[in-house]
Amino acid sequence: MNMYTLLKEFHSEFRWLVLALAVIVVIIFLIGFIAKRKYGKAENLTSLFYMISCDIQLLAGLVLYIFLSPATSSFAIDMSDPTSRFQSVEHPVTMLLAIVFAHIGRSKSKNAATDASKFKKGLIWFALSLIFMLSRMPWN
Repeated sequence: MNMYTLLKEFHSEFRWLVLALAVIVVIIFLIGFIAKRKYGKAENLTSLFYMISCDIQLLAGLVLYIFLSPATSSFAIDMSDPTSRFQSVEHPVTMLLAIVFAHIGRSKSKNAATDASKFKKGLIWFALSLIFMLSRMPWN
């Protein structure tokens, strides 16, 4: 098994952990917001683990995209081909935005003044992150 295949397989399988953590974080922040809970260690750690998993996935994706992928190594992207456009432009850009939203959500939820504000800001940004992820995640 070559490096490209190994990293592609890791990137493909690790997405399920990232997705699960995204769903968990959104649910925790939604429940915290609705139930007017105190923001605590569980919310802090869950959002941290989600952000770290996003960063690991980003690193694997960047190595694939920049160094190993035969589809992007020539940078001659056929924008008229939906598969090529998806792999070369849509997926990377949308996932990068999803990861940026995860980072914003973590920062905003940690630094907000009240517990209600922490849950609200976290919920908004983590939900945006999840929506963007779901919109351009390969499902095959």
